[in-house]
Amino acid sequence: SDKGGALEKPAHEVCVSSFTMDKYEVTQKDFQAKMDGNPSLFPGANLPADSVTWMEAAEYCRKSGKRLPTEAEWEYAARGGTTSEFYWGEQIEPGKANFCDRECALNVRFPEISDGFKNTAPIGSFSPNPFGLYDMAGNVSEWVFDSYHEGYYIISPKENPKGALLQVSQKPGQGEPDSLFLAERSASRKVVRGGAWETTAFMLRPSSRKVFYPGYRIEGVGFRCAADLK
Repeated sequence: SDKGGALEKPAHEVCVSSFTMDKYEVTQKDFQAKMDGNPSLFPGANLPADSVTWMEAAEYCRKSGKRLPTEAEWEYAARGGTTSEFYWGEQIEPGKANFCDRECALNVRFPEISDGFKNTAPIGSFSPNPFGLYDMAGNVSEWVFDSYHEGYYIISPKENPKGALLQVSQKPGQGEPDSLFLAERSASRKVVRGGAWETTAFMLRPSSRKVFYPGYRIEGVGFRCAADLK
């Protein structure tokens, strides 16, 4: 978006191949079943897993026979075929997503709206977007596959962009590297998409972006998985 912050510019055309996206954010119940642990700050079986690192998110998706979505895939899915500022329209509306509202204890709260949750909400507590996906605007922000580079949107390929990657020729003692190996060892920061219970309403827009170090544990960050459509 050319109307958003510096991380969102410039607007550019992207095409993605067919893929599938998880309907819900990964819950703590499912995360613990596969990863034998739960780092979440707000415990609850049906709450989204939070405080997950990028590496843990990528490993969970791999164990599930899936992968983290690329940033382009995530935004396509979040928009649900719309072109407005939010997937539901041009203005923030109550009851659409979990963000830092009246119940939120942080100083970025939006006191004019209440979504009914102080922190994270059980998955599927709000209406889905036009593609039938839940919590793509709020609840927890979500790790995506891409590594961040400040100039990537300028040079991004039109077809299936996957973020900035270092030119690594091979794994030690092995042949050509796979894309996950490259992503883990490339740019020092990873992209996070979508708003969360602790962000402003501005971050609910599908074009909003944040970047964090892949080892960070942040109580407002979780994930969902994607897969190629076979």
